[in-house]
Parts: sequence; C-alpha cells; structure tokens
Amino acid sequence: MSDFATLVEFLTIVPENNTFSSETLILAGNSIPELILATGRFCQKESSIKRVVFVGGIGHGTQRLLANCQQRFPELFKQEWINFSEAEIMRELFLTICSRKLELLLEKKSTNTGENARFSFELFRSDAPKSFWLVQDPLLQMRSHYTFSKEWHLPLAAIQPLFFERPILIDFQTQPHFKNAKMDSWWQPDYFLSLVIGEIRRLNDDSFGYGPKGANFIPHVEVPETVLASYHRCHKQLVDDVRG
Repeated sequence: MSDFATLVEFLTIVPENNTFSSETLILAGNSIPELILATGRFCQKESSIKRVVFVGGIGHGTQRLLANCQQRFPELFKQEWINFSEAEIMRELFLTICSRKLELLLEKKSTNTGENARFSFELFRSDAPKSFWLVQDPLLQMRSHYTFSKEWHLPLAAIQPLFFERPILIDFQTQPHFKNAKMDSWWQPDYFLSLVIGEIRRLNDDSFGYGPKGANFIPHVEVPETVLASYHRCHKQLVDDVRG
C-alpha cells in the first residue's frame, strides 16, 4: 500500500453501528456536490430523519464547491449561488433530490470545523439533539467527528459519520486515483494534498496538532506509528497549503 493510500485509509475509518438511528442529520460545509446529493437521496428514503441542519458560511471550500457544481452539475447550478453561503448552496442542491417534508435549519457564519460544530450547537440552545448523523468531506470526517463530539458534549457513539462510500485510493502521482473512478474529480491534486497531509498534522497529538498537547481543539487521537511514518514521507510534497 502506498503512503498516501495509508493516510486516506486511516482518515476514512468509520465506526460501524448498524442500529444507529436519529431524527437529525447535520451536513457540514464541504466542496463535494456528489456528497450533498447523496445526502438528499439518503434523507428521502430514511423516514426516521425529521431535521436536517446545513452548516457553513463562506470559507476555504466555498469557491471550490461553486466551481465543482458548475463543472459537474451545470444543469443544477444557479448563478445567484455565487453570493450564497455553503449552507445555502447545500440546501439548494439537497432540495433537488429530497422532497420529503423536513425541518431545515441553516447555520451561515462558520468558516472552519470548530465553528461548524460550535455554531450549529448554538442554533439549538438548550434543546440540542442527543444524537445525529454527520456528513462531511470523507477526508475531514474523522476530525469533524471528534470536534462535534467535544463541542456538543456528546460521546463519539452518539454521532454517526456518514459518507455513503468509503474512498479507496489506488494511486497518487500527479493526481489521486480511486477504486471508484468517479471520485477522481472530487479533489484537485493541490487540495487533496492539503487535506490529507493537513489532517494528519491536526489529528496527531503533539505541539503542532489540535489535541490536548497542542491547540486543544479536539480530544486525544491515537495516530498509529505506521500512519505517522507515511505522513512524514509524504509531508515534503505539500509545497503550498491551499486550504487557507
């Protein structure tokens, strides 16, 4: 397995809970329209879901989301979206698929994962759900899971990450190639590098990370030595972090 495949495999570990159910789903800001449309399909058929929360202001992924929508789904793209928050764009895409009557909430100010979690919690004040589905870019899903758990004061098991199909990286030379070739266009090479390498740095609990030994944004995460070794070999390829 290549080093990048090792990193992607680690980042996309999802806890299995076949009995999980919740009335609430949170869709966090991301740049992958296919993921947002898949969320609409999921909510259309999952009758237990009563509420969907769209979370995201204007951040590092907003222009990428707009570009991806315009390039890959021109039939759905609307020009007025260029002035929308990620939450508003995601809601528009979602509603092209899901026609069920649902409570739709928008959080339009957050610009990073920590704010996604904190500001969405603040929408509810004292009546926050005690469990929810969480949809996020698969490469950001692990850290998002830990972040939402901390900010919402919930155990990890109360939050079920969901991205419908696990990305399996086959190769990365000049661009990522996945087992499902449709995913090859989900991340531009520079963005892929920034996400994969940047997420390992943030998850690793040292002075440069987001854990208790660093910024203390998330709980301690145990990153295996094999993953850290791959990270150190890949790190030099990240010449310019385009995440902003």
